Amino acid sequence: MGKLKLKRPQNLSDSFHEIVSKETWRKIQHKAVMMFGMDYRSMALFRVTMALCVIGDVIERATDLRVMYTDNGVMPRHLIATRYSSNYFLPIHLVNTSLHFQAFLFILHILIAFAMLIGYRTKLTSILTWLMTISLQAYVGIIGHGGDVFFRMMLFLNIFIPTSKYFSWDSATFYQDLPLKRLNNNNNNNNNNNNNNSINNNLNNSTITNIPIINLSEPESPLQQQQLLQQQLQHDQQLILQQSQQDSIGSKSDEIDIEIGSDRGIEQKVLLPKRDPDSYRFLSFGTCSIILQIGLMYCTSYFHKSGLEWHNGDATFYALTLDYFATDIAKLFLYFRPALKILTIAVAKWELFGILFLFSPIYSDWFRLFGALGFIAMHAGFIMCLRLGLFFFVTAGAELINIPTTVWELFFDLIDKKILKGQSPTRVYYNISSPISQKIALILKTYFIVPGHAIFSPLEKMLNHEDSINASSVSPYLLSSSSSSSSNDNSGSDTDDAERSHRRRTNLSSPSISSTMFSTSNSKKDLVGDDWLVTIDANGIRKRNIHALNFICSKSPLLFPIAIAFTYVPVNVCALFTKVCQKIHSRSQQSLIMSGGKRTLYQKKKNPTPQTPRIYSILNNIWMLFICYFLFAYNMNVFDYNFGFQPSWHQFAYVFRLDQSWNMFSPAPPKTHWWHVIHGELDDGTKVELFKNEGMFNFQINTEVNFEKPDPFYKSYGNHRWFKYYENGYNQANSDSLRLEHGRYLCREFNKRHTGDEMLYKFSVYFVHEFQNLDGTVNPKNYFSLWDHICYDKKQI
Repeated sequence: MGKLKLKRPQNLSDSFHEIVSKETWRKIQHKAVMMFGMDYRSMALFRVTMALCVIGDVIERATDLRVMYTDNGVMPRHLIATRYSSNYFLPIHLVNTSLHFQAFLFILHILIAFAMLIGYRTKLTSILTWLMTISLQAYVGIIGHGGDVFFRMMLFLNIFIPTSKYFSWDSATFYQDLPLKRLNNNNNNNNNNNNNNSINNNLNNSTITNIPIINLSEPESPLQQQQLLQQQLQHDQQLILQQSQQDSIGSKSDEIDIEIGSDRGIEQKVLLPKRDPDSYRFLSFGTCSIILQIGLMYCTSYFHKSGLEWHNGDATFYALTLDYFATDIAKLFLYFRPALKILTIAVAKWELFGILFLFSPIYSDWFRLFGALGFIAMHAGFIMCLRLGLFFFVTAGAELINIPTTVWELFFDLIDKKILKGQSPTRVYYNISSPISQKIALILKTYFIVPGHAIFSPLEKMLNHEDSINASSVSPYLLSSSSSSSSNDNSGSDTDDAERSHRRRTNLSSPSISSTMFSTSNSKKDLVGDDWLVTIDANGIRKRNIHALNFICSKSPLLFPIAIAFTYVPVNVCALFTKVCQKIHSRSQQSLIMSGGKRTLYQKKKNPTPQTPRIYSILNNIWMLFICYFLFAYNMNVFDYNFGFQPSWHQFAYVFRLDQSWNMFSPAPPKTHWWHVIHGELDDGTKVELFKNEGMFNFQINTEVNFEKPDPFYKSYGNHRWFKYYENGYNQANSDSLRLEHGRYLCREFNKRHTGDEMLYKFSVYFVHEFQNLDGTVNPKNYFSLWDHICYDKKQI
């Protein structure tokens, strides 16, 4: 009997393509990006949100700077080093614990976080922000909570995703981005040819001819995009499309105008399709790790909630009766016990299954939006009823990274209808001889203007190519100077432009700039060539300087309130502000001349930002693949499921602060309510209460001494950090060293404000507690002494 012989494939790649077609592989890739990828703009928003949380956290902690973070407070350096330090992580803040040095570190922390917020050297500032944050958390670790753990995890993962692609100074450029349509993962080259043929057919049916067809596939880099377009434009440089001809090609909502050839001073228009939304999607193991970390927090939190109260629906009732956490709204919910039971079970089940919506294989964008909004709504309910400090802002803010591409596209379409209203984009001209003009234009373009709503160009382009310019109305010297400025633009000499601008101001016999600052007419005499900002709207109306700035602010989704408020500013104030801006503009031009050829912002940001080498992306993905495995194995090890996790790996977790535990309100919310009272005795024997009525913060004499609960409760404990100080530190066993430093601080601060017979001689700290019953009643309170302290020895008489 003969043997059946099979032809062996030449290589693994050929074998794979025999099983899976290219079209099928593209669909698999596209589905993976939809399920586990994220939008570049959402990642940028995530970076901004995390930076704002860092700034808010540092400001909140700064209110207790001297008390919590210096040797003059309750946590001196020797106490941290001997009792409350980490074995594997040395906080930067422990180097020097003086008030001035700690204040310096706090300010530095805010500045670094702000640099991360605006995307300045994003990778470096993201690393430094994470380092400063974990140092601050480790410095006084007993005041931390679950929100801090999730916070540092998000800051760590933020380092390894491309958050600087949008809304960042790193990606800021004067280059007019070309909205070329990228290859969709579901399309092939035949689809591109069909798109091109469709454009050709539309053009043949219209009155427009000789329009170069632009390939819809994306070149390797933005520079190659520009070179491709310029080569195509060389075939017909006489092409300038009029606004009235746009309707014959297609809807304005599907096409936009762009300027190309700016390096040669040639201003032309080409109609291009809008950018493919899928080009905004990004997939890496970094994005997967964020989804994984979010899922681990909620899912493991669910399994930690093993108490009967979470299954029968009584957990929320116990949580809302906690004196410090409960808000006034929470007290109203206590009257609706059936609703609380339903909410309890719903919260627990959502923590388990809600994460599935973030990577749904069907309707991926809409299910991800539903999942993100579900988690945000859950945390909004928490913060509405409970005082959780930073926890809400970090957890809810982190969900912004899950905003899908579809939502961004719908949002921008809505903004287009509200701002553009079917009109052409506003043209914004900046002065490349003025550093301040360059900065204003670049900041507006990068952070505040929706892409496609404004076209930014150098001012010289308007002077050289505005059809309405009448050469007889402008000084011949001005025209020659402007022409020279345009020709020198290719050489990149902004210092020469500043010198010509300076001569222009001193030699021209035209009216002064400041006298026509508020002119909004389309008069030819306004084109003096020395403005710092000029805008031309869809109707051809020109505005200059302050009015131009106000007009472009009105086109921004973020700055339009400023434009509205500007209309109510008195004319005298506007005139003064105009003179100040013009003075700054002139000084900046002079400083550019005196800089001796130093590269300006325009020269640095003229070209597109270079792409990151591929090797960095490969190494980043390898590292994040390991982090994904480590996070999963670490959390499973908590439940005694070993996926290869070694005990020595705990050291790695402590060094990078990847250690985590999500047992909040587990296995059930506490049923015991507790508070402190501090009964003291003054030098003359007067009995005083030192804790109630914010006694630990104002150190006033309060002679109402009893064991009743403070009212209001949360003010006596200060902020959330102080409550954690007592809960995680002061109340715990073997905390006498901490209580000793607390007693010394209380004596110092009280006796600093009181002298003579009113000095504090001694005091006792009592722990008072009561048990909460399910029917709403509480058992009689009990108390015991935690610490007795004597401030000084009385002199023997």
